[in-house]
Amino acid sequence: MADTRRYYGLDALRGSMMLLGVVLHSGEFYVSAPPPQLAGLPMDRNTSYVFDVMFHFIHSFRMPLFFVLAGFFAALLVEKRGLWGTYKDRGARILAPLLAGTVTIVPLAGLFAFDFMVATRFGVMELIPDRERLHTIALELKALGVPVDQPSILHLWFLLYLCYFYLLMPACRLLVRASIPAAPRVTAFLSSPIALLFLGFFTAATLLPFRGGQVHEGFLFLKPHLPSIVYYGSFFVFGYVVHQYRETLGAMTRLAPACTIASAILFPISLWLSHLENYSAGGAARYHLAAVVAHGFCTWTLIYAFTGWMLRFFDRESPWILYVSQSAYWVYLIHLVFTALVGWLLVPYDLPAIVKFAIVFGVTTVGCFTTYHYLVQRTWVSSFLHGKRFDLDWPWRVKPRERAAVEA
Repeated sequence: MADTRRYYGLDALRGSMMLLGVVLHSGEFYVSAPPPQLAGLPMDRNTSYVFDVMFHFIHSFRMPLFFVLAGFFAALLVEKRGLWGTYKDRGARILAPLLAGTVTIVPLAGLFAFDFMVATRFGVMELIPDRERLHTIALELKALGVPVDQPSILHLWFLLYLCYFYLLMPACRLLVRASIPAAPRVTAFLSSPIALLFLGFFTAATLLPFRGGQVHEGFLFLKPHLPSIVYYGSFFVFGYVVHQYRETLGAMTRLAPACTIASAILFPISLWLSHLENYSAGGAARYHLAAVVAHGFCTWTLIYAFTGWMLRFFDRESPWILYVSQSAYWVYLIHLVFTALVGWLLVPYDLPAIVKFAIVFGVTTVGCFTTYHYLVQRTWVSSFLHGKRFDLDWPWRVKPRERAAVEA
């Protein structure tokens, strides 16, 4: 049966994950003790362990959940437009913005990131960094093991990996078709807690190549990183399959309370085990095995919990959900420019980390949504990103059922 419904709960989930990305990148400057894999992470002089916990928590599930959603909506698009129609659409909506962002957004965000690094390292505020200072920073990063010779597309790695995973769609479609004769058993399996056990152990296996069981390295660079592709690709495939077996969403809703409790237990345990592995003089292999298992289950319980709660409380039409969902793509693309710029401008000021974070997050949020509202949604930029233009009013000014969109 064709899937014609609007998934308001998943729209809300996608929007909330986007906002968590703004939180993550607003707070990463103020992490006190980054793991060894992130030894080159630029940090402000004002830090707080609050942001260490926040960083690890958001990173433990946000991107996997994004790829689950990407797989789900890719399957929905294939059902509506066919495989080649989907490739044409994804080429226009994902590949083209990736190429455009690589030559516009990435250089600008990169410039402000370099400005931040120069300011924190040398105490100098310069818009165009001195080449000698940049060379010194590059040598220091290389000594820490950072592959400075590899080009990075910063946060746009997500779009690049989506392009990789869209190549899997024919195989995903074959997998779904092959499962149809056993549909009742597959449905029963995916709707049961046993599926969560299977997923946890499977993800643990994909985490084996990563130090501390945490995916902090490899994926940010333009060169394909096979362990990251396998890890994130498994979530995309799961999302694609779930679209065929949508009863899984009901299971997530039912299991949300239990998964919330389980994740509250697993998250601190997984961090502790990663710490033991990263800083252990011996027995790292034992700690590594325990860490990957803990992180695998922590990731999936958080995915189930957030998805279940969103479907339980936000699966309804709302001007807030509509606005955040439609603006999410633009906010994702542009937010790193704001966080890097504001973070850099705050470097000279000796303020508590929480105050700096609040300023970075506040300015970034206002800047992203304001630019979307006045410069994007009614212009060619929206047509380029979405294939249509929108005419949405601010959500607090409209009634819940008022929606407006005009075709490009």
